[in-house]
Amino acid sequence: MAQCPGCELLPPPPPTDGQLFLWPPLGHTAGKLEASLVADGFEVTEPAPNCLSVAVSAAMLELARDRWPQALSAAELEDCKCLILPTGVMPSFADLAQVQSLATLLGKLSGRWLTEILGEGRLATHFQPIVHTADPSNIFAHECLVRGVDRQGKLVSPFALYKAARDGKILFHLDRAARLQHIKAARQNNIATAIFINFNPTSIYDPAFCLKSTVAAIGNSGIEPSRFVFEVVESDEVNDPDRLPRILDFYREAGFRVALDDLGAGYSSLNMLSRLKPDFVKLDMELIRNIDKDPYKASIVGKLLEVARSVDVQTIVEGVETEGEWQWSIENGADYAQGYLFAKPAPTPYRELNFRTTASV
Repeated sequence: MAQCPGCELLPPPPPTDGQLFLWPPLGHTAGKLEASLVADGFEVTEPAPNCLSVAVSAAMLELARDRWPQALSAAELEDCKCLILPTGVMPSFADLAQVQSLATLLGKLSGRWLTEILGEGRLATHFQPIVHTADPSNIFAHECLVRGVDRQGKLVSPFALYKAARDGKILFHLDRAARLQHIKAARQNNIATAIFINFNPTSIYDPAFCLKSTVAAIGNSGIEPSRFVFEVVESDEVNDPDRLPRILDFYREAGFRVALDDLGAGYSSLNMLSRLKPDFVKLDMELIRNIDKDPYKASIVGKLLEVARSVDVQTIVEGVETEGEWQWSIENGADYAQGYLFAKPAPTPYRELNFRTTASV
């Protein structure tokens, strides 16, 4: 199977010299951009109708990164197209593939730190146990959670990582690097439980190509493929109705199991349950919060658990933080549970779990 040449290559950072061409969607957008540049002492030209141009420099890009998100709306940033070319070169049809939204350019400028983290392999795995609901001392699985590591050794949150990846259009690269890091960490730590690994389906175009490195890494890990559970996150963002089933079929054919995250959170989650037929579903932590005190939530989650049982899908309640939430989950037949009541994510997997000790932390 041929390897996609772009899969392992991070896109280069925006050049800090040349000429920036801007095609604003509206006249007042052009006016705001020009006023901002002129106020900072940059010369703006209009090489063609509805097109602005300014010389690129590191200082100019730094000001644009900091000021334009305040000067323009999110819609204007997305609809304004831009292109950086060498000085003296005018745009042509051949440059069309390099045109991007101004929002993406600014995202790449703001997210250079993430490109450095990925390029230098500075990702880490934290592990959070998933326990048998009726016996929390019995660990069923570990979920692998990604963290970045800055140059001072401090951890970077997954929220910051994924926001920068989306803004800079490198979500595929982060998602792939995180999967490979988790597989490596599972092997190094000799995890004996099931291993849950998140993946974002919007970052996968064709599983036969985009997931080739993941399958190879598991094959080289020496871990039985069936112990890996690939957990779909943000499934409601997948616009192609046939795309996600193709991805999950690919995982299953490779011997892995699959889970659907945050059941009950997305408008299409029940439809996804019927179409995807996952091995596991996770119930959204916002539904679990204070469920023992909220009859409305209890009714909804109770029905979700009933539906899952009727189609032989195992259930995991997320975000369990109180004894009341845990007891409700037992009484209503949830198979597994995950949350701070039992254990917080840690850099090494839990070998055993003293539930009473953990709960008192």
